[in-house]
Amino acid sequence: MTTANADLNGRPGPVEDDEELGRSVFSGRQSRTAANSGVPFHVFLERAGEREISVDRLTLAPLAEVTANAIGVAAQRNPPRNFYGWAVVGSGQVRQAGYEVRDSPLPDNRYHADIVLPDNAFENADVQRQCAIELAGMSRWHPVPSGEGI
Repeated sequence: MTTANADLNGRPGPVEDDEELGRSVFSGRQSRTAANSGVPFHVFLERAGEREISVDRLTLAPLAEVTANAIGVAAQRNPPRNFYGWAVVGSGQVRQAGYEVRDSPLPDNRYHADIVLPDNAFENADVQRQCAIELAGMSRWHPVPSGEGI
């Protein structure tokens, strides 16, 4: 990314095809499965009716910052959870599979983005599941950095 892509408020700008996107994992079971036999598709499932899958722009974000943010998100869950790492997928690969990737910075996470599922995934659990299976199949596991997190 060049500074020309960032706006004046420090937002990173549009997601480039060479970026790595990380889906935070807050389940010990899913993290063990990811480490031992590949990322389980459940990591990429959102609530029913959701078309946007929340991810972090790992290529751009300082690792300490994005890790601290994920730990904070885990602590705010009900019940509180632990942060174990990310399922990492390339944005270009996601786009080649037919999904939209867009920047969607949050007030507390300017490196937030969304993978947007096709229109027919909205309220169709079977389509959402197929998308999750496809995304998991193209991802790899990246555990929380040593000395951080849980």
